[in-house]
Amino acid sequence: MRIITITLAVWGLISAAAGQNVDFDRWYPHPQASQYAQAYGRILMVYFWSHGCPYCEQMNTFVLSDESVSRVLARHYVVSSVDARSPEGQALSRQLRAFGTPTFVFLVPEGGTWKELGRFFGSRTRAQFLQELKQVCVRSGGEVCE
Repeated sequence: MRIITITLAVWGLISAAAGQNVDFDRWYPHPQASQYAQAYGRILMVYFWSHGCPYCEQMNTFVLSDESVSRVLARHYVVSSVDARSPEGQALSRQLRAFGTPTFVFLVPEGGTWKELGRFFGSRTRAQFLQELKQVCVRSGGEVCE
């Protein structure tokens, strides 16, 4: 009976997501991003940021807005953008142990729960971030992680 329940739950996620046109270039609120990651079998990147965080601004301006970074994210990830100071963000930060910004937590759905593939804290160069994204992708079992 449990297998049937889990199968129906997964089928419901896929059916719900299939009715929507998902744009993987976009960043989504956490509940929506989680749903898409599960339905499409993608890596969930949870990006914790906060207003006034100079390192977050550096990442946004010089790394996350870069076309090559955007391309890798759109190809393999679903991005959840979380304001770490919002009530929802504070709860999720505690749950995922993200105690500073910027923090990037990488998760994949596994057996009805989430498995952590990695996490990064702080600012980094575009080249370093791209390399780390590819390493996380490989850890997920991705065949082509470019």
